[in-house]
Amino acid sequence: MSVAQPIEVRDMAIVHKTFRSAFEESAQLVRANPTPSPQRVTFLADHIDFLIGVLHHHHESEDLLLYPLLAERAKEQLAMVDEVGHQHVEVNGAIEAVTASCAKWRSAPSRDTGEQLSVSLHELNTVLQPHLDDEEQKVVPLAAVTLTQEEWIAMGDHSQAGIPKKMMPVAFGLLLEPLNDTDKAYMKGHLPKPVQLLFPILIQRPWNKYAKTLRSGT
Repeated sequence: MSVAQPIEVRDMAIVHKTFRSAFEESAQLVRANPTPSPQRVTFLADHIDFLIGVLHHHHESEDLLLYPLLAERAKEQLAMVDEVGHQHVEVNGAIEAVTASCAKWRSAPSRDTGEQLSVSLHELNTVLQPHLDDEEQKVVPLAAVTLTQEEWIAMGDHSQAGIPKKMMPVAFGLLLEPLNDTDKAYMKGHLPKPVQLLFPILIQRPWNKYAKTLRSGT
């Protein structure tokens, strides 16, 4: 199956920008203070668990709503689709390692457990980067001529549904931060009109507060 005209798929690369930087930044933040306060440990551990959750739901959405459709409709590209989709197994292994080391650091923070967490975050980042490259260069262009816009949007909606409502300002702040003005405007345009109008209060203000705590300490 091929759609008559490529659908809009630019949001995948936009979302990936957050994943490309967030885990390495988290590793640096854990390493920055080998003897953090209990409050700092809780905040950073919560932040890392949140990032891991967002990545997990992102990949879950692809596994449910992207790769099966591509495998069914683009059989001539089945080998590539299976290869890139199977990379989620390796990424999931790295996710599990971060989850375990984060729980260990949370319950028993020390130089050693902090370093273990930083290493696991770095290893996740190392595994994740080439997978994101493959998706953007191979899978997304195929999806643009294979899925309908409604099917593509449904995948994004499924990912978003996994984000707790109280964390939506943080998720959107992280999403917007690395973008240029054009991409920021594009993503803001997907927000409900009332949220767009109250963006400085509903999104920007809580994100600024969160980002300050994230990077300056609790």
